[in-house]
Order: sequence, then C-alpha cells, then structure tokens
Amino acid sequence: MKKKIMNLLAVICLLVALGCGGYLAYYYYVNARSEAAISELSGLLENNYSVNGNVDKGNEPELVDVDGVMIQKKFEKLYQKNHDFLGWIKISDTHIDYPVMYTPNDNENGEYYIHRNYEKEYSAAGLPFVDANCDVKLPTDNIIVYGHNMNSGTMFHDILQYAQEEFYRTHKTFRFDTIFEDGEYEVVAMFYGQILDKNSKNFKYYEFVNAGNKEEFMDFVNNIKAMSVIDTGVEVEYGDKLLTLSTCAYHVEDGRFAVIAKKKQD
Repeated sequence: MKKKIMNLLAVICLLVALGCGGYLAYYYYVNARSEAAISELSGLLENNYSVNGNVDKGNEPELVDVDGVMIQKKFEKLYQKNHDFLGWIKISDTHIDYPVMYTPNDNENGEYYIHRNYEKEYSAAGLPFVDANCDVKLPTDNIIVYGHNMNSGTMFHDILQYAQEEFYRTHKTFRFDTIFEDGEYEVVAMFYGQILDKNSKNFKYYEFVNAGNKEEFMDFVNNIKAMSVIDTGVEVEYGDKLLTLSTCAYHVEDGRFAVIAKKKQD
C-alpha cells in the first residue's frame, strides 16, 4: 500500500513538473511572438526615424493628414494600421522599444491594450498604453504610461533597473515621440510605490494628471523626490511637462515601480 502511494505521488509530481514546464515554454513562446510582432511594426517607421532615438534636432516635423488628423509623417504607416497608435517610446540598451497606445473613449478606462496586441487580438504581454485621463495633444501636466513587468524581461520590466544608480547614470534621458511631436525626457525620480485603497489619504502618484495651480504641481514634485531611491538633483519648475512610466513590482501587494521624467526644452 505504501509503495502504491509513493508511486502515485511520483506520478503527480511528474505531471505537475510537466505542466509547469509546458506553461513556461508557452509563456516564453508567446513573448517571443509578441517581440517579433513589435520588430515588424518598427519596420513601418519612416527611414528618417531611428528607434535608437537619433533624430534631427532643430527641424520642424513633417506633418501629413491621416483621416483628418495631422500627424508626423514618420508615423503615418503605423497610424494608418491602427488609429489607437499614439507614439513610440525608446530607452537605449533596454528592451523598451515599443509603440504606445491610447484609448481614452473605450469602456475599459483606457486599459484596452493591457492584454491586446497591435491587431487588437489577445496578448498576455499587451502593449504600453497611456492613462485615459491624460491628454498628449494639449498636453496635460503629466502623461502616465503603463506597461507590464514581464518575467521574460520584456515590456516595462527594464524600468526597474532605474533603482540601480549605475544604470541611472548611463540612462538619464530617454525618448517618447508622439504622433504630434518629438520628446526627449530627463529622469527626475524613480521609486517603489503601491496602489492604495481609494479612500486612503496617502500620496498616489498614479492619480496626478493636471495641477490646479503651482502649489499642487510642486506638492507632487516634492512627493516624488522624497520617495525617489536616487537623488537625481534634477530641478522641476511649474510649467514643466512630466512623463510617468509605471509597472508592477512585487515588494508589497499591489506594488508598483515608477520612473518620472520631465520633457527637455529645445
């Protein structure tokens, strides 16, 4: 009887191991397909645009009319393929080299692409997307971009490297070019946070989009600087435009890691 039980346990353990191995294999297969699709999308960028962030400064962007919207010509093919496309984000020497999507009017609070690809099909990795409360064209004081922290190291996983000072020192700036204009951003703060109860009075970085006045704006800046794991020394003034990159972190329940940068002036 004891031998039968041991054999049964061995079979169960083997099935569990096979199941886990199969899941991991499928997980990495799906991520590989997702990254291959992104690579194909980058091929739709105009030849005068480099995803490495090398753009000609001082030149006015060439605009074209696509279905009544004036956008940068370099993004014309991507926008024609999917009108939810908003821009391209690139952090050198990382996996972060992705299109960014925007669906402010959907029924999912802007999270339509949390588990969808560029063709609007299901994808575990999804695509980076802008918070529905933000406006890029105006723009709002802060634009929040969300992306998954994938175990494979893709999507926004690499922004957690900003917790390391050596990485920050060699990646102080990154690019987020939208269909409307180009943008180079300088990192201001990086910190671990948490999604709090809606009734909590504690600071919620993910709720800041527009400041009602200078005091509210500087209160946000002071809070993120106080939370930052590295003192960047970067000054922020009222009127600066901010960009927040946010992803999941696992230091606490509902943990998050955020990198906040300001747009550099030409």
